Amino acid sequence: MARLFQKSMASHLALSAALMVATPALADVVLTTTDGTISLTGELLDVTDDAYVLKTETGELLIRREFATCEGAECPTDASDTVTETDVVTLTSTDGEITLSGRLLNFTNTEYVLETETGSLTVRREFASCEGAACPGTASDSDRFVVTVPGADGASLVAAIVGDYTAAKDFNLTQQFSSNGGLPGLLVGDARGAEVSSVNMQSMDTAGAIKALVAGESQFAVTRGRATPADVSAAVGREVTDISEVLTEEIIGLDAISFVVSQDNGIDVIDFRSIQSIINGDITHWSQLGGSPQAITLHTLASNESLGAQLNARGFTGVNAMGNGTIHATADALNAAVAADPTGFGILYRSQADGVKALNLATACNIFVDNSDFAIQTEEHPLALRWYHYALASGTTSEFARNVSQYIPTDAGQESIASRGLVTQQLQIVPMQDQGARLLSTVLAGDADRASNNVMRSYFNEASNARRISTSLRFLSGNATLDSKAESDISRISEIVRSNEYEGYEVLVFGFSDSYGSLEANLALSERRADSVKDVLLLDNPGYLDGDAVRSFGIGPIAPVGCNETDEGREQNRRVEIWIRPRA
Repeated sequence: MARLFQKSMASHLALSAALMVATPALADVVLTTTDGTISLTGELLDVTDDAYVLKTETGELLIRREFATCEGAECPTDASDTVTETDVVTLTSTDGEITLSGRLLNFTNTEYVLETETGSLTVRREFASCEGAACPGTASDSDRFVVTVPGADGASLVAAIVGDYTAAKDFNLTQQFSSNGGLPGLLVGDARGAEVSSVNMQSMDTAGAIKALVAGESQFAVTRGRATPADVSAAVGREVTDISEVLTEEIIGLDAISFVVSQDNGIDVIDFRSIQSIINGDITHWSQLGGSPQAITLHTLASNESLGAQLNARGFTGVNAMGNGTIHATADALNAAVAADPTGFGILYRSQADGVKALNLATACNIFVDNSDFAIQTEEHPLALRWYHYALASGTTSEFARNVSQYIPTDAGQESIASRGLVTQQLQIVPMQDQGARLLSTVLAGDADRASNNVMRSYFNEASNARRISTSLRFLSGNATLDSKAESDISRISEIVRSNEYEGYEVLVFGFSDSYGSLEANLALSERRADSVKDVLLLDNPGYLDGDAVRSFGIGPIAPVGCNETDEGREQNRRVEIWIRPRA
């Protein structure tokens, strides 16, 4: 705002100079612009705290004192040092413990610049309130912006994050329902009631969210789907092959699609073929799944488009067209209905499930997985989903929006994520004996040839007395380049190996591949992947890890966590696992 005002005054000053003819006979003073390019002569009629009033042949001119110096007998003495009551303000910390008084030199949406007896001080506006005639107004200076979200649960997530962030800063948060599909608008004020920020949320799919971000219509986007180069290309109007040219991408939490039943239902595991048959109406009774002879009652959500699209992308069909069963307006209503119905079968996101039993899954290739946080953190759950945060890689970002974005990956921010039912990226450490589904899947997926069995036994032998860290570091097809989530997880792994609790432990790095190609080629590729992660860990942890403390192994296609018959399954299998164990 100050810059716009300065630009406007400078333009006015230049225009006035162009129209005026100087007449020294009238001149009592000479005003010269601070850059020395323009001089104005005339009779000094008045001087205020902010401006000179100069009479010339062409009329009276009002000239800001900050843009000009004054020469002549009528000029005020030490004009730049004149301080009046209207210049002096008092800044008080939000907790009321500290007060500062002085001349307010400048202010922005985020800072005050105060001149005191000890010098110039810059004070963050979020930490102080301002009293005095020179203090800025509140409403016009509020940090107002738009966030795009994937529907009501996305809005609920952002509201929780903003709410926890504002509470940590001793701000106050109110929610006002807007006309935009009923999504809440968020109003943030300081302890004295002055508006700090106003956040409006708009529901969009991933492609629409990226387009709004690039157009400057939003400050950041929270999405359930990953932005593709095609999404970014459409938004910027040119071909983009690497989205990092335009966007910053961060994974803020993890979720999954769940199939839920009543706690009284005796079924615990369901395979993908049976799920599809229920959706199609080919399986109608629990007895067809080994349960009671009762008919299956299907429960779905009215706002099913996003979930249906996620299932369709994973090979399920007809989800959005399901007309049978009971359709619920909210997840709470669906949960209550399924919990009270022993015949019920519900489909919703894991983060929405409450008071019901989520069925464990068996994929089409006999890979078993439970619904634990561990399975989702490692993304071995076949229907695991990532929640993304996107912002522009370059350009001006609202200060409050930037602060909220930086808050999300902190421990406190991750607690906000967990409060909405999502799985955070705060890593767990789980021993081999607690991974029953994983062991069963590895044995069932094993090949009959001796070479494969030898690799599998070697893997089990090394990991038998170790504990696995709950992440899978993943790569692009055919190379050893880590993706963005893996890079973040490496930092979390380093925090674990540096901790006192695991001092004296060694790190086991197991590399895996999909099944395309020969066993020998895949063993070599997976070993390169393991070696690349080993190198990063050693580089990140000097003084904590040395070459003898990190051992790497290539396991190839042994112990798959996804079906190699699908693109998604092969991507799951291209991974590195990190285990730790006490040194012998």
